[in-house]
Amino acid sequence: MADTSKLKGRSSRMPEPPSPEQAGENLRAPEVAPAEPVRQRRDGRSLRATGRTHPFATRIKPETHEKMLDIAERDGITLGELIEKALEAYER
Repeated sequence: MADTSKLKGRSSRMPEPPSPEQAGENLRAPEVAPAEPVRQRRDGRSLRATGRTHPFATRIKPETHEKMLDIAERDGITLGELIEKALEAYER
């Protein structure tokens, strides 16, 4: 077992903490919320079951991915539905 007897004497050498009056105004100041809310994307699984079960993996540029997520969120569709609509438009 560790001998903590030497540590007990050290805490008595610590100065007393300042009183709330001496601590400054930051204790009485209101907390400020972040200036801009953090944007959270919806998880596609939470939207709804669509019957799409075949996995599709590919590599795309980050800006393309962001654009796809923005469109899907704006239109209230999944990424799978967005790809299907894009394929239909491409075939036309």
